[in-house]
Amino acid sequence: MESDTKVGPVRVLVTGGSGLLGKAIEHVVMNEGLKREGEEWIFLSSKDADLVDLKQTRDVFEKYRPTHVIHLAAKVGGLFQHMKENLHFLRDNLRINDNLLQTAHEMDVVKVVSCLSSCIFPDKTTYPIDETMCCSGHCEC
Repeated sequence: MESDTKVGPVRVLVTGGSGLLGKAIEHVVMNEGLKREGEEWIFLSSKDADLVDLKQTRDVFEKYRPTHVIHLAAKVGGLFQHMKENLHFLRDNLRINDNLLQTAHEMDVVKVVSCLSSCIFPDKTTYPIDETMCCSGHCEC
């Protein structure tokens, strides 16, 4: 029986590789023995490509030829920048996601896992903020 699964090298491209979650994945994969034999992991930052730009997105995919993508990249900024430029942030993040998913599709990437987040800024809190302060008791954090 033939398998539909592609056989060959596994190249995992992690966008947002310089962020909090990207660095945590890099640490676990590279330093805690979770990298499997035959896997290549590439951790991108915004210095490698501006994913808002479709050509740069395609170029970075062409360069690394990923078989799998963990998509963590997003345009982020501080509280006041987000408030001042909320439409700009939304549109750039939509472009990033659209460019990445379209390019992954065009290049026959086997699997894309997207894990996107946003910042939280409660109006009445004490600092430092921790995860128990995000939901005001409305959910199980």
